[in-house]
Amino acid sequence: MKFILRSVIITGLMLGLSSCLFKDPVFTGGFMPTDPAIAGVWMTEDESGDARGREFAVLAPVGNDAFMLNYPAGDKGGSYFEVRPLKIGDKDIWQVRLTATFEDGLPKSDTPIYTLLLLEKSGEGKLGIRPLKTEGEHTSSAAATKMALEDKSPDWDKLFGEAKTFVRLKDR
Repeated sequence: MKFILRSVIITGLMLGLSSCLFKDPVFTGGFMPTDPAIAGVWMTEDESGDARGREFAVLAPVGNDAFMLNYPAGDKGGSYFEVRPLKIGDKDIWQVRLTATFEDGLPKSDTPIYTLLLLEKSGEGKLGIRPLKTEGEHTSSAAATKMALEDKSPDWDKLFGEAKTFVRLKDR
């Protein structure tokens, strides 16, 4: 049962990242400088403690306001994303752009390549990542998503899915 639950969570995050919703960016400006504490290698831990259930993500800074994300790192199904950090209210949001996948290479011109992730720092070296939900009024367009996020008090649970927790590995 734990294996099934873990598989559903992993699949959910992968779909959240790989199922980009928009051909156009939600935000074109207002990006924040990258946080050096976030760069590095991150891993998920299987709830049962089984090492085979771990997934890895590598986040490397690119310039002052972007990261390159490889997720899941070391996996044939892995993808590369450009990550641009934003601050909306008191929330940390990443605008994610698909740049390439292991299986398909570069995205085709008609492929949606943008989505958003909500970050939740849950302790020293821990990061919860919640993908933008793929259904709802806010997904009709990039402009509708931007409007929903810039509302005075957005319902974050309505806009974003369940969190997946990553733990930062120490640099060697």
